[in-house]
Amino acid sequence: PRTPDPTPNPTRPPTPGPTPAPIVARTPEPTPGPTNPPCDICGEDMSMSIGIPAGIVEFPGQPAISCQELQAQGSAGLIPSSTCERLPSLVNNVCGCNPPCSVCGDGKEVDFPVAVISFPGQPEITCGDLQTNGYVGIIP
Repeated sequence: PRTPDPTPNPTRPPTPGPTPAPIVARTPEPTPGPTNPPCDICGEDMSMSIGIPAGIVEFPGQPAISCQELQAQGSAGLIPSSTCERLPSLVNNVCGCNPPCSVCGDGKEVDFPVAVISFPGQPEITCGDLQTNGYVGIIP
């Protein structure tokens, strides 16, 4: 007689490999918003907005910036309050922060715009240029 075939050992299913850890998308921490109040570079009590938005302001150790860009940073709260308090005196002439004025008086125009005048300690200037400076607010 013939010997029966051996009974196979029971087999287990193969052991699965290690399960990789799930990939979890990390949400970056939100950038903190500015903590400074808005800053008007011409000063809180100034009734005049920036007369020369393209004027360039230069501070030691900082890149040059236009008056318009500086005001945008101030409006966004990116200028510390201690710096904001000092800005009007630093940017007044460059940004044209003074209220507009007519050098001949309210409602009057310069009759001789090419006439040259001089003030002690100042370079000579034409009446027309002086009037323009008054209208854009760079005459203190």
